Amino acid sequence: MPFKLKSAYILFLFFISIIVFVIVDHFLSNEIKLLTQDKYLHTSKNLNEQLQETIKNKTFATLNIALSLSENSGYKNFLKNKKVFDIDLKKVSLKLKEHSNFENVWIHLIDKNGISRYRSWSPKKDDNISAVRSELPALLKNPKVSSVISVGIFDMTFKSIVPIYDNGDFLGLIEVITKMNSIAKGFEKRGIDLVILVDKKFKNQIKKPFTKDFLDEYYVANVNAKKELKEIIKKDINEYITIKEYKIIKNYFVSLYTLKDFNNQNMAYFIMFKDINSINLNDIKEFEYFIKFIGILLVLTLITIFTTIYFYNKAKYTTTLEHDVKKRTKELNDLTKKYHQIFEGSKTIKLIIDPKTKNIIDVNNSATKFYGYSKEHFLKLKADDLNIVNKDVLNSFFEKILSNTQNIFIFKHKLSNGEIKDVEVYASPINIDTKTYIYSIIRDITEDLKAKKELEKKQKLFYQQAKMASMGEMLENIAHQWRQPLSTITTAASGAKIKKEFGELDDEFFYDSIDIIIRAANYLSHTIDDFRDFFKQSKKKEEFDLSNVLNNSIKLAHLKKTNIELFITCPHIKITGFKNELIQVLLNIFNNSKDALNNIKNAQKLIKIDIKEIDGFIFISILDNGGGIAEDKIDKIFEPYFTTKHKSQGTGIGLYMSEQIITKHFQGEINVQNENFSHNEKKHFGTKIKIKIPNKSNS
Repeated sequence: MPFKLKSAYILFLFFISIIVFVIVDHFLSNEIKLLTQDKYLHTSKNLNEQLQETIKNKTFATLNIALSLSENSGYKNFLKNKKVFDIDLKKVSLKLKEHSNFENVWIHLIDKNGISRYRSWSPKKDDNISAVRSELPALLKNPKVSSVISVGIFDMTFKSIVPIYDNGDFLGLIEVITKMNSIAKGFEKRGIDLVILVDKKFKNQIKKPFTKDFLDEYYVANVNAKKELKEIIKKDINEYITIKEYKIIKNYFVSLYTLKDFNNQNMAYFIMFKDINSINLNDIKEFEYFIKFIGILLVLTLITIFTTIYFYNKAKYTTTLEHDVKKRTKELNDLTKKYHQIFEGSKTIKLIIDPKTKNIIDVNNSATKFYGYSKEHFLKLKADDLNIVNKDVLNSFFEKILSNTQNIFIFKHKLSNGEIKDVEVYASPINIDTKTYIYSIIRDITEDLKAKKELEKKQKLFYQQAKMASMGEMLENIAHQWRQPLSTITTAASGAKIKKEFGELDDEFFYDSIDIIIRAANYLSHTIDDFRDFFKQSKKKEEFDLSNVLNNSIKLAHLKKTNIELFITCPHIKITGFKNELIQVLLNIFNNSKDALNNIKNAQKLIKIDIKEIDGFIFISILDNGGGIAEDKIDKIFEPYFTTKHKSQGTGIGLYMSEQIITKHFQGEINVQNENFSHNEKKHFGTKIKIKIPNKSNS
């Protein structure tokens, strides 16, 4: 029925709407501000943690280079014999630049008297630097490994000093110096620009600046610092080197990491610039849209309520109002009926629980069938009666559900007959009549867990079969490695016995024979340890050096005792995982390559191994010239019990288990391809196995 609202009533509704919008907008503005601040604080903390970890990794990497170079026999001979030094340290630095992330590496040799014997960055040498380097006299007197970040006459650098020994004799020191540029470049790849400023108290100390760049009295330590960012900082340097949490300027989010020296004094300032648009604020925007939507609904609800009241007070609209009420009532009844159909009729087990009292408020028919209780009895129970967990633990789970920090749980639930079932619970808070309840959807996973355990049991059996399948070859390797030391022991013992019988056994011959026997016995003992470690089952993840795993695998595969030439590129890379399982993978691949090479007539038999780390992933490539795999079989080699060998030579589970270990235990990838390649200007054809695994220790 058409009608006309009075002007006063319209103004009243307009006034109420304005008040609601003001309240919602005020609340929304404060909440958005707080959420955004939290997001930016988290971003700043994350940037600082990334930088701190990167500096730590660069320090360790510099130290590892120094430790590796300290074992070079050429350096030892030079410091020991003082002959002409035939190793160009500058070329070593360039190779490190070519094959690593280090842009500039300086190498310095110092003899035990503090004389600089060789510098990679300068032709200057044979000067006594112990008089000008305050830390050297103590290191020369008490040699030890030293690794620091310091400011010198050229730059702020990572500096690692390692003593060089020859058979216990101290010969001198090797010093490796790296710079900050690789850190800045690494962050630039992540979309973060760095400006590294050395504290102004070091200005007079940096006499020959590497970057030749200063902002007032502060030295810029990275050559790739953007001019635009330096101009921004230069306007007020003190403002940027004293940032407490973060700063927003133009389109940049700016954060600061302050590097301290050994006296806990400020050494340098890492000012980080990140595009403000790259910080994901979608969750905050969604919250904003949601609150605005609630505000609109609230206004519409108020308008509906006041309009209904207005019509209710108008006698001439009683019929219309009654009809409207009947219509609304019918809709509500229909909605209630639909709720019962969805809730009660669902085959999924559903419960509604009061989080304060732990009372079960409502259950559906599927719940009564699963648990074996009548609905009347069910509604007298509490959540504690179903869950076999400590009450405090259950309370903590309820807190996580109400705060939406966790919504999926695995519990053990007790049925009415006492049977225990494993269940997966999907729970979330819901509001009914202004009160908050927990709405739970429950799935019986008892059989799923049994199947999972059975699958794990079968996988463990597969792993053991894979090792047992290679047991024969391992025993052959053991026998092969034992023949020579056993022969040595027999010969030494027989010689001593004969000399004893003829009365010619003197002390010198006796002790020489005993030494020979002891060395051979120790070798046998080490061999036992190597093979025993291989057959141990890995039960937990550990951090290990990939180069050590590679060497052990080559040793177990007995590759160095064959006519196969090995070409290996493998830096020292730390990785976390199951060490013995990775050895098993490499051993399976080496044994396959060895078998393939034994079946060809090539004069030159090759295995090329290349291992590198790129963007947090380890890439392992193993290439042989064994003639490759038939194209109709290459797609099947990772299938269980498939083998290209004679049945007497292989079971076909080695590469299958290798694929299972890489994909499921290391979350990586493994694939195979045939490849033509050249080596020493000769063409070869063979099989390449490629493995890609994430380096979790750096993730």
